[in-house]
Amino acid sequence: MATDTVEALAAGIARGFDHLLTSIAIHADRLSADLSLSDPRATDVARIREAAEQASALTQQLLAFCRMQALQPSMVDVNAIVERARNTLARMLGPRVTLELRTAAALQPVLADASQLAEILRQLTLNARDAMPDGGAVTIATANVTLDADAARSREAEPGDYVELSVADTGVGIEPSVQAHLFEPFFSTRERARVTGLGLAMVRGFVRQSGGSVIVESEVGRGARFVVYLPALSGAAAGEMASASDDRGSEQVLVIGDDRAVRVLIADVLRRRGYHVMLAENAGQALRQAEAHAGAIDLLIASGSDSGALCDAVFETRPAMRVLWVLAPADERPEPHAGRREDSLAKPFTPDTLARKVRTILSR
Repeated sequence: MATDTVEALAAGIARGFDHLLTSIAIHADRLSADLSLSDPRATDVARIREAAEQASALTQQLLAFCRMQALQPSMVDVNAIVERARNTLARMLGPRVTLELRTAAALQPVLADASQLAEILRQLTLNARDAMPDGGAVTIATANVTLDADAARSREAEPGDYVELSVADTGVGIEPSVQAHLFEPFFSTRERARVTGLGLAMVRGFVRQSGGSVIVESEVGRGARFVVYLPALSGAAAGEMASASDDRGSEQVLVIGDDRAVRVLIADVLRRRGYHVMLAENAGQALRQAEAHAGAIDLLIASGSDSGALCDAVFETRPAMRVLWVLAPADERPEPHAGRREDSLAKPFTPDTLARKVRTILSR
């Protein structure tokens, strides 16, 4: 099956799953809020939420290799990800493989999805283990690097500052003819002791979606080294994100969308954190809310199938408002509007993710 056909299939599956999983997660969260920890039903609700999260993870695996994954980026210390994974990776490698960490001091932060970055580390380490059937050594290293035009071109990246995360093994190595196909979906090299399936395609999809690149360096009989490059956050950007670590606020927010459950959830999450929230299900209600409100409206959160049209109608009267689109992974983001400050949040989301996103936008 052609890659574009697989991507179209993944997008269709993601769209259907997203609506189901968002509804399940929202209702589970609302039930959980109404139950005490001692209530025996709380355990059942937690299991429902866990099942929804597991189903969402399966959907993300399909989306990752075609770069349509729903990511929740935040400021991440790659060294911290590596250190937290040390014991888990050591157990996964087993007694015949040694693990060495070489983390750089003063490593710059990156903007990435922490859970997906941890999954990349796990996947690359798993591949390294499979390349050493008789045992060996794995070295995980980090570094601050600057790629000039030539170096960036050879890594399919843009020139600039990056954080380098590498996983090297002392295994059988990879033939050049195989290296050319390693990141293709479903490419398998079982007879060469490397089984990739969707694994490396997912790695490449996540890294590219995060603005970076991934390469492999290897010689047959001399092991392999997979290198991930993620754009480093500048000092100003890092400081801005750090200022948004407190997810509380007092600003005025207008929420519009045709799904009542999503609207109510967003309002409840933000009100609990001190925000003032107005709700509208269509453009008419949103316009009336905006006209009746004498003060500023700091943020418009738009969700639903007609969110673009709704947002345009309100924006005409409030051009200074920031906008947050709440979108399914396979949804197309509305056309950008000149002068409008916009951001997006992927479904399904957690209350904490929503609160952090809103705080980050309003802190800019």
